[in-house]
Amino acid sequence: MNNGSYGCGVATPKADALMERRAAGWYSDPFERLRFRWWDGDGWTSYAADDAVRWDEVPSDEEPAPPGPKGVGLAIAGYVLGIALGGAIHLAMAAADYPGGRTVALVFSQFGLWAGLLGACVYVSRVRGTGSLADDFGWRFRRIDVGLGLAGSLVARVMAAVIVSPVPVVFRHVRAPDRDVFERVTNSPAEWIVLIAIVCIGAPLIEELFFRGLLQSRLVHIAGPVGGIVITAVLFGAAHLVAWQGPVTLVYGLAITGGGLVLGLMRLVAGRLGPGVMAHTFFNAQAVLASALVQ
Repeated sequence: MNNGSYGCGVATPKADALMERRAAGWYSDPFERLRFRWWDGDGWTSYAADDAVRWDEVPSDEEPAPPGPKGVGLAIAGYVLGIALGGAIHLAMAAADYPGGRTVALVFSQFGLWAGLLGACVYVSRVRGTGSLADDFGWRFRRIDVGLGLAGSLVARVMAAVIVSPVPVVFRHVRAPDRDVFERVTNSPAEWIVLIAIVCIGAPLIEELFFRGLLQSRLVHIAGPVGGIVITAVLFGAAHLVAWQGPVTLVYGLAITGGGLVLGLMRLVAGRLGPGVMAHTFFNAQAVLASALVQ
């Protein structure tokens, strides 16, 4: 929200392309030199303020903060909450000998994880951003994202293979991780439909919004592009250990981490989530298809 007056209802700034649609007014300083900076409707000015307005030259050798409101602490809190909810649900259902089957356990544990991740995104957007997930986290799509996503998924598969390549030396008895994980939760056509909906639709949309939209955007600003992408990919892989199915799940998490590195790079280059969401969808679809064909 912006009312054009200093100190009241300032909004989190976006990249210049988004700001061009905003009215002149005081916004959080994208250069993070002072608290607020005046946007004149066309660009950032040298009028800035903490407790009082003063002249502060716009730094010519710096880029504004990346899109998205600040919220690393809230993102981590949502991540931990999601892991805790998903893990607790899975353990409870395992202790009850999986009432309804492993597919039901997968559904509920995923919903627990997603509740924390999506909740963090919505809360940060409403409290510290514009209230629009598209504007705050670059949740936008273009037709070209389908092609970019397909290409990205193939690169992600290669990276996942590279990351897990040392594993057979340590776990010689472990088969292809995707096959092992999916075979344990699919025994009927209905279960396959549920699995596809979760893995190929829900996961790409919600997980890319959180990991590459909220978390990576801020971590890149804090730790740099390499650090931000790597940290996010590791946390991304770790989140997939919630529905523990034995040692193979660890291998699966490593593969996901490798794929996450590519998804993170796509987000950084594209500046929006569309290509990564499609790559995530194709990446998971390839695993489901391969598992179905070998059964």
